[in-house]
Amino acid sequence: MTSTLDWDAIGRDAAATLSRYVQFDTTNPPGAEMAAAAWLADQVRARGITDDVTVHEPAPGRGLVLARIPGSEPLRPLLLNHHVDVVGAEPAAWTHPPFSGAIADGYVWGRGTLDTKNLGVIFLLALESLVRAGACFRRPVVFLAVPDEETGGTHGMRWLVERYADELDPEWVWDEGGGGFKDMFGPGILFGLTVAEKQIQHLKLIATGKPGHASMPHSDNANVTLMAALDRVLARPRPMRVNAITAAMFRTIAPTQGFPASVLLSRLDRPLALRLAARRLASSPSLNAMLRDTISLTVLRAGYKVNVIPERAEAEIDCRLLPDTDAEEFHGWLRGRLAETPHRGVSTEGRVAETPHRGVSTEGRVTVEVMESSPPSGSAPLTGAFVDAVHEGVETHHPGASVFPMVVPGGTDGRYWRRRGTPAYGFAPVLMEPGDLDRVHGIDERIRVDDLLTAVKIARDVIERLCVA
Repeated sequence: MTSTLDWDAIGRDAAATLSRYVQFDTTNPPGAEMAAAAWLADQVRARGITDDVTVHEPAPGRGLVLARIPGSEPLRPLLLNHHVDVVGAEPAAWTHPPFSGAIADGYVWGRGTLDTKNLGVIFLLALESLVRAGACFRRPVVFLAVPDEETGGTHGMRWLVERYADELDPEWVWDEGGGGFKDMFGPGILFGLTVAEKQIQHLKLIATGKPGHASMPHSDNANVTLMAALDRVLARPRPMRVNAITAAMFRTIAPTQGFPASVLLSRLDRPLALRLAARRLASSPSLNAMLRDTISLTVLRAGYKVNVIPERAEAEIDCRLLPDTDAEEFHGWLRGRLAETPHRGVSTEGRVAETPHRGVSTEGRVTVEVMESSPPSGSAPLTGAFVDAVHEGVETHHPGASVFPMVVPGGTDGRYWRRRGTPAYGFAPVLMEPGDLDRVHGIDERIRVDDLLTAVKIARDVIERLCVA
């Protein structure tokens, strides 16, 4: 399909629209996405994309946008999804206020510019460009914007799937995850396409002990017990494992590396190659997370006065399990660590650790409470029409760039669809450079204006290949 679209004008529009979207403070909690959802619904109508737009309210103040473009053929739709809510931000640490939507130095700045209000604007302008060019949609398209992704999706995607999944019945779901990486795995550009994600296990470790006056130390201190338990859980990481997805990923990355890394990564599904490459892989937080079950200590609660030994201490740990990990096996491993016979330990750097909690028995003194868990989400196919369309779209706008399948270390709304057997892919067609990933949920989140426009073009091409006659 040919068109005479003014791409410079579309680029300016994309930046301005994302800037306005960012100015809605949808920090979750509490979310309060309704105002942003209503504005987004108006954008869909005003741009002539479709008049079939509904704003749902899964919970008070939580807005969900569902817009449908009909197709001329009896085909299942392509569902385009992003989430409206964002994580919090401390303004004092930012170059530009996180909800200013500042356009400066070639970037749009603000919370949501990468996660994932950018994706909503990319979809919006890609669809508008097709409509303006006179596209005839043979396959229906569903434009979806959900709240509450950042706290699990109970009032967002989960709510929608429970009520509308059978009615929508998408052929594919296009959601967040993946994206373009420049000079991050070696020289050149690679794009990751998320086909699976890790299981979530949010757990609380609770240690109890004998309270008392801090001037008289004793051996039943809840704090010390908890420290010993955490040390045993965190001291030795779970082993690395390679599955079909990560093996395919590293085979794609391998040619960008020098010898011997290129040889090892191309054969990473072989135990010897994995052992030889393990140290280098573990040095990258993102690669390490794709290859093993991980545990992050995130919250500690204990004590209330400096001269009082408390009777209770708590730690919250964020555990992310590989797609093929048996959660029961993991919990058994965790219980085993907590029950290990105490001994003097050695740290990962090989130095004898002299911390006072070494040698403290935790057996029977620490309980594990499951705060949140998610079952395995399954995997989307590594081949097929959607994957082909992504490859073609990337090649058109980034000639020579490769696309690899990946497991996203975090959680996305795609898991709700994969559990039903619907192929859900994560793909943000935005190019990121070293350091950009740290801005997601971090400080100074931003997106290049030029990359935002290129992402609109890639999304347009993918949608056109899948849905337009």
